[in-house]
Amino acid sequence: MPVDLAVYRAGAEFVRAGIDLYAGPVVAGLEFTYPPFSVILFLPLSVMGLDVAQVAVVAINGVLLCFIAWRCAAEWWPVVVVAALCTEAVHTSVNLGQVNLALVALVLAAPRIGVGVAAGVKLTPLIFVVGMVVGRRFRDAGVAVGVAAGTVGVGFLALPQDSVDYWLGGLFADSGRVYAESGAPHNQSLRGLLLRLGVESPVVWLALAAALAVGALVLAAKADRVLAVAVVGMTGAAVSPWSWGHHWVWVIPLIAVVGRELAARQWVWLLPVPFLLGTLPPVLATANPLGAVPVLTSGPLWFLASNTYLLLLLITLLSTALSRRQASRGKSCLRSSRSELP
Repeated sequence: MPVDLAVYRAGAEFVRAGIDLYAGPVVAGLEFTYPPFSVILFLPLSVMGLDVAQVAVVAINGVLLCFIAWRCAAEWWPVVVVAALCTEAVHTSVNLGQVNLALVALVLAAPRIGVGVAAGVKLTPLIFVVGMVVGRRFRDAGVAVGVAAGTVGVGFLALPQDSVDYWLGGLFADSGRVYAESGAPHNQSLRGLLLRLGVESPVVWLALAAALAVGALVLAAKADRVLAVAVVGMTGAAVSPWSWGHHWVWVIPLIAVVGRELAARQWVWLLPVPFLLGTLPPVLATANPLGAVPVLTSGPLWFLASNTYLLLLLITLLSTALSRRQASRGKSCLRSSRSELP
């Protein structure tokens, strides 16, 4: 069953019936964890049967995936589509009827307005606003914040009590509503990694998350558009209190970057390849299966398999830094050779 699609549809049915959206589970023991604005967008699902909704969402996600690949690699987007479908993030997003691909498409299609709308559906895209500020794109950040605030306002107008519960009642910050055990391998975030290592201090987590975010956003500010979207999006998943594997759909632009750079013989971009291969569903399932006993429960291989996405981000940041350093050296050598000309 497409579990997440069922949650979206049930949430919309609750709203139509006038039932409190956040009082408890909406379907199969699962709670609705998204902002009130999102459920307004999900209302069309409530007038469809689940089978019809599933077909519609699969078709929409297919179109979105093709659009994302085309925006990231126009000349060879079908290759990106195929490679992306092999990753657990994209495969699971489509399989569960998730909304993640729509968020990536919004950010790529309209960097300012799209970020604001995406943040109205799910909070993690707000990190792109921080990225705009770091890159001194203050007007873009202002537009994105204004649009995001507008989605909150729409939520209060349409669903005032649900909005009070979510925003003023602190539900937006309660990651326990997503999954009870924050240290489970399902949590592919920095917080999940630290808890699996036995580090429970929220101060340590926040400090490391802030350091990671600053370093990543500084690198992204000087990267090209596709790489920047990949880095900022993955960083948002990394510093979030909870991130499922399918939240890491930002690997799609990364796949395009890796392919582009390797085609240009920039061999430093071989570094992320093993970690991208590590996101294949059978590989991740060795330590992080859903509804089955894991093959790996401890040791180095378990650590790699249970933290693959976060390690992929770290190695991507390393590749980005090394690539910039090589480019700077190349420019310096070119300037030196020109200055020596008679």
